[in-house]
Amino acid sequence: MDDSSFIKIGPAGYNYGNAWDEKGKNKIVQIFVSHGAGINSIQFQYAENGTLLLSGGHGSTSYDTPKFDVVKLNYPSEYITWISCRTGYSYYDRLCSITFGTNHGQYGPFGQFNSTDKESTFQLGENCQFGGFHGTSHHNGVTSIGVYLKPNTTLNHCTAKPKKEGESF
Repeated sequence: MDDSSFIKIGPAGYNYGNAWDEKGKNKIVQIFVSHGAGINSIQFQYAENGTLLLSGGHGSTSYDTPKFDVVKLNYPSEYITWISCRTGYSYYDRLCSITFGTNHGQYGPFGQFNSTDKESTFQLGENCQFGGFHGTSHHNGVTSIGVYLKPNTTLNHCTAKPKKEGESF
């Protein structure tokens, strides 16, 4: 699948700062999240041609006293199916929190949020359609995040069974 066949979704958050793009880096093995009152930095480890590679770090680890979490996916059987992030007024310059969902469960939320924060969620489905992350960051942290979707290229998973006589939907 070439790069033009990805659909760019988002970003959610405050789309300013330095843009970063991890398009096509969909075989996520680990996610590294530095956080405190907001998301300070994020970095990804992914598989490519049998090798583990590390993305660049996005954001800053020098802002407040951060917590650090490693999300370790059970690659290759576990993959990203959704992400959710929150933005709010108390930390207007970066994401307040982020949560990652996979076909095996949920990781997070990382960071802090309250009920008045705005939540954005990207649902990618259970068909391994995650195509990578993108977003923006600056010296205080991660300001926005979005995803790439890889559309299905076959109909194998959509095979319908013929309706039997007398059957209703």
